This record gives sequence, C-alpha cells and structure tokens, in this order.
Amino acid sequence: MEVTESRIGSATTLKIVGRVDSSVAKALEQKVLDVASRDGHIVVDLGGMHYVSSAGLRSFIILAKNARAKNQTIALAGMSDEVGEIFEISGLLELFQIYDSVEAAVAALPR
Repeated sequence: MEVTESRIGSATTLKIVGRVDSSVAKALEQKVLDVASRDGHIVVDLGGMHYVSSAGLRSFIILAKNARAKNQTIALAGMSDEVGEIFEISGLLELFQIYDSVEAAVAALPR
C-alpha cells in the first residue's frame, strides 16, 4: 500500500494505492488520524485501492468517527465496484460522502 497526500483547493487528498490489509492497516490508521487532526475537508481517492480487509475498514471507521466529532467533511472518491461492495456489505457507505472522482468530491465540498 502507498498513501500520497496532496492539496486540491480547500481539501486534503489522500490517494491510496494497493491492498489495505492487516499488514498495513495500522500505518493507514496513523496517516488518516494525522490528516484528520489538522484538516477540515478530506477526500480519500480510492481509485488505486484494489482490496480492503476488515483491518483496513477499521481505519476508515476511525476516520469517520473522528471526522464526525470534529464536524469535518470526509469524501471517498473513485471507489472500484469490488471495494464499493466491501464497503456496502460492511455498512460503511452511509458514513461517507461518495463520489465518482476526486474532482467531483472537491467541487461538492463546502467552501
């Protein structure tokens, strides 16, 4: 797994590439907590994420929980059908705003 952080407008974007499983979930969790501690609008680009395990899903749950407590906006973008199905089965889609692309997510964020 590789996570790249960048800025687009008023949002911090995190691009996740590769598999998110128990071997990398802790590193992802620390990265999302770091970003959530300093930014209000976060877009997570999942276009390059091919798989997410239950350990990886925990990182997203933590991100959603922290965001809700701080009134932050979290959007997921570019999710593949396979990853989307995992999020749907897990009941996590309702925790996030979902967009087809990073650009659409950034455009929809509050200013």
